[in-house]
Amino acid sequence: MTTGLLLSVLLLAGCRLAPVAPGAAAPARPSGGPLQVAVSVAPQAYFVERIGGRHVRVEVMIPPGYSHVDYPLTPWKVMALQRAALYIEVGHPGFEFESRFIDPYLAGRPDVRVVDMSEGMDLIEEGHGEGSHPEDEHGHDHSSGDPHVWVSPGSVRVAAGNIAAALIELDPAHAADYRANLRRFLADIDRLDREIRARLAGREGAAFMVYHPDWGYFAREYGLRQVAIESGGKEPSARRLIRLIEEARADGVKVIFVQGGFPRKSAQVIADAVGARVVTADPQREEWLDNLREVSVALEEALPRA
Repeated sequence: MTTGLLLSVLLLAGCRLAPVAPGAAAPARPSGGPLQVAVSVAPQAYFVERIGGRHVRVEVMIPPGYSHVDYPLTPWKVMALQRAALYIEVGHPGFEFESRFIDPYLAGRPDVRVVDMSEGMDLIEEGHGEGSHPEDEHGHDHSSGDPHVWVSPGSVRVAAGNIAAALIELDPAHAADYRANLRRFLADIDRLDREIRARLAGREGAAFMVYHPDWGYFAREYGLRQVAIESGGKEPSARRLIRLIEEARADGVKVIFVQGGFPRKSAQVIADAVGARVVTADPQREEWLDNLREVSVALEEALPRA
Protein backbone atom coordinates (compact mmCIF):
# COMPACT_ATOMS: atom_id res chain seq x y z
CA MET A 1 0.00 0.00 0.00
CA THR A 2 1.41 3.43 -0.93
CA THR A 3 2.07 6.06 1.75
CA GLY A 4 -0.61 8.35 0.25
CA LEU A 5 -3.24 5.60 0.26
CA LEU A 6 -2.33 4.59 3.81
CA LEU A 7 -2.74 8.17 5.03
CA SER A 8 -6.10 8.47 3.27
CA VAL A 9 -7.35 5.27 4.92
CA LEU A 10 -6.18 6.43 8.34
CA LEU A 11 -7.78 9.84 7.91
CA LEU A 12 -11.10 8.25 7.00
CA ALA A 13 -10.82 5.94 9.98
CA GLY A 14 -10.05 8.88 12.23
CA CYS A 15 -13.02 10.85 10.92
CA ARG A 16 -15.36 7.92 11.58
CA LEU A 17 -14.20 7.85 15.17
CA ALA A 18 -14.77 11.56 15.72
CA PRO A 19 -18.54 11.91 16.24
CA VAL A 20 -19.61 11.87 19.86
CA ALA A 21 -23.15 12.01 21.15
CA PRO A 22 -24.09 15.57 22.24
CA GLY A 23 -23.51 16.05 25.92
CA ALA A 24 -21.37 12.94 26.21
CA ALA A 25 -18.71 13.14 28.90
CA ALA A 26 -15.08 13.19 27.81
CA PRO A 27 -12.97 10.16 28.71
CA ALA A 28 -10.77 12.38 30.89
CA ARG A 29 -8.99 9.48 32.56
CA PRO A 30 -9.33 6.33 30.48
CA SER A 31 -8.76 3.30 32.70
CA GLY A 32 -7.74 5.58 35.55
CA GLY A 33 -4.81 6.96 33.54
CA PRO A 34 -3.63 10.54 33.15
CA LEU A 35 -5.72 13.38 31.77
CA GLN A 36 -5.41 13.40 27.98
CA VAL A 37 -4.37 16.85 26.72
CA ALA A 38 -3.64 18.02 23.17
CA VAL A 39 -1.73 21.18 22.24
CA SER A 40 -0.65 22.86 19.02
CA VAL A 41 3.12 23.33 19.51
CA ALA A 42 5.83 21.69 21.62
CA PRO A 43 6.46 24.57 24.08
CA GLN A 44 2.83 24.24 25.16
CA ALA A 45 3.49 20.60 26.00
CA TYR A 46 6.29 21.76 28.29
CA PHE A 47 3.93 24.19 30.04
CA VAL A 48 1.21 21.56 30.51
CA GLU A 49 3.68 18.96 31.77
CA ARG A 50 5.26 21.40 34.23
CA ILE A 51 1.85 22.16 35.72
CA GLY A 52 0.15 18.79 35.25
CA GLY A 53 3.08 16.56 36.16
CA ARG A 54 2.23 12.86 36.35
CA HIS A 55 -1.50 13.61 36.07
CA VAL A 56 -1.37 14.53 32.37
CA ARG A 57 -0.39 13.01 29.05
CA VAL A 58 0.20 15.51 26.22
CA GLU A 59 0.00 15.15 22.44
CA VAL A 60 1.57 17.84 20.20
CA MET A 61 -0.12 18.52 16.87
CA ILE A 62 2.70 20.43 15.06
CA PRO A 63 6.20 18.95 15.41
CA PRO A 64 9.15 21.33 15.92
CA GLY A 65 10.54 22.63 12.64
CA TYR A 66 7.14 22.89 10.92
CA SER A 67 5.07 26.02 10.35
CA HIS A 68 1.56 26.60 11.65
CA VAL A 69 0.74 28.20 8.29
CA ASP A 70 0.96 25.09 6.09
CA TYR A 71 1.24 22.07 8.39
CA PRO A 72 -1.86 19.84 7.97
CA LEU A 73 -3.82 17.93 10.56
CA THR A 74 -2.42 14.48 9.73
CA PRO A 75 -4.34 11.22 10.13
CA TRP A 76 -2.00 10.26 13.00
CA LYS A 77 -2.93 13.47 14.84
CA VAL A 78 -6.63 12.97 14.16
CA MET A 79 -6.32 9.62 15.89
CA ALA A 80 -4.54 11.26 18.83
CA LEU A 81 -7.33 13.82 19.13
CA GLN A 82 -9.82 11.03 19.70
CA ARG A 83 -8.32 10.58 23.16
CA ALA A 84 -8.22 14.26 24.18
CA ALA A 85 -10.37 15.62 26.97
CA LEU A 86 -8.69 19.04 26.83
CA TYR A 87 -7.22 21.09 23.97
CA ILE A 88 -4.95 24.01 24.84
CA GLU A 89 -4.96 26.43 21.89
CA VAL A 90 -2.34 29.10 21.25
CA GLY A 91 -5.40 31.24 20.69
CA HIS A 92 -3.97 34.10 18.65
CA PRO A 93 -6.17 34.86 15.58
CA GLY A 94 -3.08 34.63 13.37
CA PHE A 95 -2.31 31.04 14.38
CA GLU A 96 -3.71 29.56 11.19
CA PHE A 97 -3.39 25.87 12.02
CA GLU A 98 -6.03 26.18 14.74
CA SER A 99 -8.51 28.21 12.68
CA ARG A 100 -8.11 25.93 9.63
CA PHE A 101 -8.03 22.52 11.28
CA ILE A 102 -8.54 22.38 15.03
CA ASP A 103 -11.56 24.66 15.44
CA PRO A 104 -13.61 22.97 12.67
CA TYR A 105 -12.70 19.52 14.00
CA LEU A 106 -13.50 20.32 17.62
CA ALA A 107 -16.77 22.01 16.65
CA GLY A 108 -18.07 18.45 16.35
CA ARG A 109 -16.58 17.39 19.68
CA PRO A 110 -18.55 19.07 22.48
CA ASP A 111 -16.94 16.60 24.88
CA VAL A 112 -13.51 18.25 24.47
CA ARG A 113 -12.80 21.30 26.63
CA VAL A 114 -11.01 23.98 24.57
CA VAL A 115 -8.91 26.61 26.34
CA ASP A 116 -7.29 29.70 24.81
CA MET A 117 -3.94 30.01 26.59
CA SER A 118 -3.46 33.58 25.29
CA GLU A 119 -6.59 34.93 26.98
CA GLY A 120 -5.57 38.00 28.97
CA MET A 121 -2.29 38.56 27.09
CA ASP A 122 -1.30 41.83 25.45
CA LEU A 123 -1.31 40.44 21.91
CA ILE A 124 0.61 41.80 18.95
CA GLU A 125 -2.31 42.02 16.57
CA GLU A 126 -3.11 43.29 13.09
CA GLY A 127 -1.17 46.40 12.13
CA HIS A 128 1.59 45.74 14.69
CA GLY A 129 2.90 42.30 13.87
CA GLU A 130 4.21 40.17 11.08
CA GLY A 131 1.99 41.68 8.42
CA SER A 132 2.29 45.33 9.40
CA HIS A 133 4.88 46.49 6.86
CA PRO A 134 4.99 46.57 3.06
CA GLU A 135 7.79 44.90 1.14
CA ASP A 136 9.92 48.03 1.13
CA GLU A 137 10.07 48.04 4.92
CA HIS A 138 10.07 44.88 7.06
CA GLY A 139 7.50 42.88 5.10
CA HIS A 140 6.38 39.96 7.21
CA ASP A 141 3.72 37.45 6.36
CA HIS A 142 0.94 37.22 8.96
CA SER A 143 -1.65 39.92 8.35
CA SER A 144 -3.35 39.29 11.70
CA GLY A 145 -0.30 39.95 13.83
CA ASP A 146 2.33 37.85 15.58
CA PRO A 147 0.98 34.51 16.86
CA HIS A 148 4.22 33.35 18.56
CA VAL A 149 2.97 34.35 22.00
CA TRP A 150 5.03 31.77 23.88
CA VAL A 151 8.50 33.31 23.32
CA SER A 152 8.42 35.77 26.23
CA PRO A 153 8.32 35.10 29.98
CA GLY A 154 5.55 37.66 30.53
CA SER A 155 3.23 35.98 28.05
CA VAL A 156 3.97 32.51 29.39
CA ARG A 157 3.09 33.64 32.91
CA VAL A 158 -0.43 34.38 31.61
CA ALA A 159 -0.55 31.10 29.67
CA ALA A 160 0.48 29.13 32.76
CA GLY A 161 -2.38 30.60 34.77
CA ASN A 162 -4.89 29.72 32.05
CA ILE A 163 -3.57 26.17 31.74
CA ALA A 164 -3.63 25.59 35.49
CA ALA A 165 -7.21 26.85 35.73
CA ALA A 166 -8.28 24.42 32.99
CA LEU A 167 -6.59 21.44 34.63
CA ILE A 168 -8.15 22.26 38.00
CA GLU A 169 -11.59 22.59 36.39
CA LEU A 170 -11.34 19.22 34.64
CA ASP A 171 -9.54 17.38 37.43
CA PRO A 172 -10.36 19.00 40.79
CA ALA A 173 -9.15 15.93 42.68
CA HIS A 174 -5.56 16.97 41.94
CA ALA A 175 -6.05 20.72 42.28
CA ALA A 176 -3.49 20.99 45.09
CA ASP A 177 -0.82 19.39 42.90
CA TYR A 178 -1.61 21.68 39.98
CA ARG A 179 -1.42 24.78 42.18
CA ALA A 180 1.89 23.69 43.71
CA ASN A 181 3.36 22.91 40.29
CA LEU A 182 2.14 26.26 38.98
CA ARG A 183 3.90 28.11 41.82
CA ARG A 184 7.16 26.30 41.02
CA PHE A 185 6.83 27.00 37.31
CA LEU A 186 6.08 30.69 37.90
CA ALA A 187 9.15 30.93 40.14
CA ASP A 188 11.27 29.48 37.32
CA ILE A 189 9.76 31.94 34.84
CA ASP A 190 10.54 34.87 37.16
CA ARG A 191 14.09 33.62 37.66
CA LEU A 192 14.57 33.34 33.88
CA ASP A 193 13.18 36.85 33.37
CA ARG A 194 15.65 38.30 35.88
CA GLU A 195 18.53 36.47 34.16
CA ILE A 196 17.54 37.79 30.73
CA ARG A 197 17.10 41.35 31.99
CA ALA A 198 20.54 41.26 33.62
CA ARG A 199 22.07 39.85 30.44
CA LEU A 200 20.50 42.38 28.11
CA ALA A 201 20.77 45.44 30.35
CA GLY A 202 22.07 48.43 28.40
CA ARG A 203 21.12 46.94 25.03
CA GLU A 204 17.66 48.47 24.78
CA GLY A 205 16.87 49.56 21.23
CA ALA A 206 19.47 47.26 19.68
CA ALA A 207 18.46 45.33 16.55
CA PHE A 208 18.76 41.65 15.79
CA MET A 209 17.83 40.01 12.51
CA VAL A 210 15.69 36.91 11.97
CA TYR A 211 14.72 34.99 8.87
CA HIS A 212 11.10 34.52 9.97
CA PRO A 213 9.66 36.98 12.53
CA ASP A 214 9.17 34.56 15.43
CA TRP A 215 10.63 36.64 18.25
CA GLY A 216 8.38 39.71 18.40
CA TYR A 217 7.13 39.15 21.96
CA PHE A 218 10.67 38.57 23.22
CA ALA A 219 11.85 41.74 21.45
CA ARG A 220 8.98 43.79 22.88
CA GLU A 221 9.51 42.53 26.41
CA TYR A 222 13.21 43.41 26.46
CA GLY A 223 13.17 46.60 24.40
CA LEU A 224 14.87 45.17 21.30
CA ARG A 225 14.13 45.50 17.59
CA GLN A 226 13.43 42.44 15.45
CA VAL A 227 14.17 42.83 11.72
CA ALA A 228 12.85 40.09 9.42
CA ILE A 229 14.52 38.89 6.22
CA GLU A 230 11.48 37.04 4.89
CA SER A 231 8.95 39.13 2.98
CA GLY A 232 5.39 37.93 2.43
CA GLY A 233 6.49 34.41 3.32
CA LYS A 234 9.03 34.43 0.49
CA GLU A 235 12.78 34.82 0.04
CA PRO A 236 13.76 38.50 -0.30
CA SER A 237 14.28 40.00 -3.74
CA ALA A 238 17.77 41.15 -4.74
CA ARG A 239 16.73 44.75 -4.14
CA ARG A 240 15.42 44.00 -0.68
CA LEU A 241 18.49 41.91 0.15
CA ILE A 242 20.70 44.91 -0.59
CA ARG A 243 18.55 47.09 1.69
CA LEU A 244 18.73 44.48 4.45
CA ILE A 245 22.52 44.39 4.21
CA GLU A 246 22.63 48.18 4.44
CA GLU A 247 20.25 48.14 7.40
CA ALA A 248 22.16 45.37 9.18
CA ARG A 249 25.42 47.27 8.70
CA ALA A 250 23.90 50.53 9.97
CA ASP A 251 22.37 48.79 13.00
CA GLY A 252 25.53 46.85 13.82
CA VAL A 253 23.70 43.51 13.53
CA LYS A 254 25.95 40.67 14.69
CA VAL A 255 23.49 37.79 14.97
CA ILE A 256 20.84 36.45 12.58
CA PHE A 257 18.40 33.84 13.89
CA VAL A 258 17.11 31.15 11.53
CA GLN A 259 14.54 28.59 12.60
CA GLY A 260 15.30 24.96 11.80
CA GLY A 261 13.70 23.96 8.51
CA PHE A 262 13.76 27.49 7.08
CA PRO A 263 16.12 28.59 4.26
CA ARG A 264 19.53 29.86 5.39
CA LYS A 265 20.95 31.18 2.12
CA SER A 266 19.81 34.81 2.35
CA ALA A 267 20.66 34.94 6.06
CA GLN A 268 24.16 33.69 5.29
CA VAL A 269 24.60 36.25 2.49
CA ILE A 270 23.73 39.08 4.89
CA ALA A 271 25.88 37.62 7.66
CA ASP A 272 28.90 37.32 5.37
CA ALA A 273 28.43 40.91 4.19
CA VAL A 274 28.28 42.45 7.66
CA GLY A 275 30.36 40.04 9.75
CA ALA A 276 27.45 38.50 11.63
CA ARG A 277 26.77 34.94 12.84
CA VAL A 278 23.85 32.81 11.70
CA VAL A 279 22.39 31.05 14.74
CA THR A 280 19.71 28.35 14.69
CA ALA A 281 16.98 29.36 17.14
CA ASP A 282 13.74 27.40 17.00
CA PRO A 283 10.84 29.04 18.88
CA GLN A 284 9.01 25.70 18.81
CA ARG A 285 11.65 23.82 20.76
CA GLU A 286 10.06 22.01 23.68
CA GLU A 287 12.75 22.83 26.27
CA TRP A 288 11.33 26.32 26.74
CA LEU A 289 13.44 27.58 29.65
CA ASP A 290 16.71 26.41 28.10
CA ASN A 291 15.72 27.77 24.71
CA LEU A 292 15.02 31.32 25.89
CA ARG A 293 18.14 31.26 28.05
CA GLU A 294 20.30 30.26 25.07
CA VAL A 295 18.72 32.92 22.83
CA SER A 296 19.42 35.58 25.46
CA VAL A 297 23.06 34.43 25.75
CA ALA A 298 23.48 34.72 21.96
CA LEU A 299 21.99 38.21 22.04
CA GLU A 300 24.17 39.27 24.97
CA GLU A 301 27.27 38.27 23.00
CA ALA A 302 26.10 39.93 19.78
CA LEU A 303 24.24 43.12 20.67
CA PRO A 304 26.08 46.37 21.35
CA ARG A 305 25.41 48.23 24.56
CA ALA A 306 23.53 51.49 24.15
